[in-house]
Amino acid sequence: MNNRDLVDRARHAGLSMRWRDAAGQIHRVSNESVRRLLAVLEGHGLPGSTGGLPPMVVTVEGQVTPLTLPDNTQATHFRLEMESGDVVEGPLRRIRGRPALPPLRLCGYHRLSIGLHVTTLAVAPLTCPTVGTRMDGAGPDRPWGLGAQVYSLRTPGDGGMGHLGAVATLARLAAARGADALAISPVHAMFAARMEQYSPYSPSTRLFLNVLLADPLAVFDTATVQAAGLRNGRAYVDTVRILEDAPLIDWPQAAARRYELLRRLYDERIVPNPPAELAQFRKACGTALQQHAIFETLHAYFTTRGGRGGDWRQWPLAMRHPDSPEVARFAHEFAHDVSFHVFVQWLAAKSMEQACGAARAAGMRIGLVADMAVGVDPTGSECWARQQEFLVGASIGAPPDALSPVGQDWGLTTFSPAGLQAGGYRAFIETVRAGLAHGGGLRIDHVMALERLWVIPQGGTSAEGAYLSFPVRDLMRLVALEATRANAIVIGEDLGTVTSAFRTMAQKHGIMGMNVLFFERTPQGAFKPPGTWSPGATAMTTTHDLPTVAGWWQGTDIDWRVKLGQMAPGVDGVTLNDERENDRTALWAAMVGQRGTQPPDPAARRKPPAEKPPATADGAVKVVDEAIGFVGRAACPLAVIPIEDLLGLNEQPNLPGTTTGHPNWCRRYPGMTATLLSGVDARRRFGRLRTGRSS
Repeated sequence: MNNRDLVDRARHAGLSMRWRDAAGQIHRVSNESVRRLLAVLEGHGLPGSTGGLPPMVVTVEGQVTPLTLPDNTQATHFRLEMESGDVVEGPLRRIRGRPALPPLRLCGYHRLSIGLHVTTLAVAPLTCPTVGTRMDGAGPDRPWGLGAQVYSLRTPGDGGMGHLGAVATLARLAAARGADALAISPVHAMFAARMEQYSPYSPSTRLFLNVLLADPLAVFDTATVQAAGLRNGRAYVDTVRILEDAPLIDWPQAAARRYELLRRLYDERIVPNPPAELAQFRKACGTALQQHAIFETLHAYFTTRGGRGGDWRQWPLAMRHPDSPEVARFAHEFAHDVSFHVFVQWLAAKSMEQACGAARAAGMRIGLVADMAVGVDPTGSECWARQQEFLVGASIGAPPDALSPVGQDWGLTTFSPAGLQAGGYRAFIETVRAGLAHGGGLRIDHVMALERLWVIPQGGTSAEGAYLSFPVRDLMRLVALEATRANAIVIGEDLGTVTSAFRTMAQKHGIMGMNVLFFERTPQGAFKPPGTWSPGATAMTTTHDLPTVAGWWQGTDIDWRVKLGQMAPGVDGVTLNDERENDRTALWAAMVGQRGTQPPDPAARRKPPAEKPPATADGAVKVVDEAIGFVGRAACPLAVIPIEDLLGLNEQPNLPGTTTGHPNWCRRYPGMTATLLSGVDARRRFGRLRTGRSS
């Protein structure tokens, strides 16, 4: 194959053979990497290769829609069967010699027929719902909310990890203090038989929920749950007590104890008298839920029979396909276990529904904002069930940069662009719909994935990857359509290297970006006044991947990077501390310098960790107070303050680029959820935030 053929194939598949790094330098992808990626992509077909109308045409209300039809098509009229049952018929238009539909006004998914050609026509609104439409013009103040890591919340008897019942409690308390939104960490389904995998951004599937976050009290009364725990034995009770008192989550232990409790509740309370509501739930969720429950059962079965059993691609060939007769026989033989996994999904869905209902009933005008991970584990249930719609032979990550000289491989995979289009975007629509199923908003992690992703051939290094393009226009329109049907806002995590064209397109579709305090700076390094922040973004003090305000001020994140050797070549701790010194001065000048206030002494950050003052030390307290008030004044239509900053905590939930050494996704909040927002510092910061949002 000559190089021109390779370039043409790459272009047709959406692969970029060159990429630009953060410093502006152009790099070329090796021919070998391109060939390996093409082998995966071409196995799913190529985008736009249907020879007629694609399985779905996506358009926007009020706009003419050009169509692609075979040259010999003689039809001049169209017939549209609307979701409402109405029928619209009429002549096709001609736009630059191509057939086209006239402007349509009714948004939704409709059946389009042109001669013998039939497809689904998705008519999207111009934009997602805005914060203003969710607020319905209520009150002059701009809304605000809190951000919480679900697993970090504490409630009595929670077994050592947070759950959605605690989210309901937190929502009521936050709403009572004026919050209109509560953004939560991802609640996607994980692996029942792989308890050591607990990052909320590495799910088995995004279509269902993490059953470890289910609240048994969503279905059972307190006495029933407590009695079930006691019947698990003294060792269970003692272990649970230790887990609940620990500052960090012991995920394997806590997960095992949670499953013991759920199994006992299922065997003793559900099996003898299955609720009609559970049967209705199972029927409504259909094949997708049944396949996920079968996968969980198969995964547990094979995991106990060898190291490779955790990857369905290593199972016996017949078991790698969900529709095989062998899988059907297995599901019948292990029907009790399959039904258990259906039950825990029902329990999780009930828990989520009640948490969202609690937020709305308490007066939150936006409510819960869910979080959608950028991809799924290729060994998980969604890839097993939908192999043609996912790139199971490739992973996603990030190219080499200054922080990660060898690049990043997230251990996840993504949709196949060709598979998406061949399936009429079904996989994408159902993923977004699942994220919007209960709450008032959705945060899309790494929203740039709607346009492109760094894909890595299986077995290759991150440096051997390339950027893969996605049908961004269609995907953004579908996000707007699904968000409108759910009456929910959408926030896109757009930090890092993002083109201005992408941000413009996202804003046009009503997908808000994120303005994070540490990054809102001028080219000269000064922090921007909050009045100049984007009206098309959500304002935040920090995120789960960044240091807390108190930790940033005291250099806690620098201490961790030095300890773990996580620094770019040629950079050491002294350099980082010197840079942070300048940044602190600049931030303080932006926040309160105009009032002549002296910045707090950051000397505590240079002491050994054991000698550092608590988060309530004068310096950290003042900085956190000012930062929350500063972000509250942002011109953004919504401000979200993470619980970590409301409480002035030093440690961040996750340190990117680490899998060991730092307790990622394991920290618990210091206090029960019922009293978490009642402290003096928290009350004062609520006041700062409310004042900022009313200014």
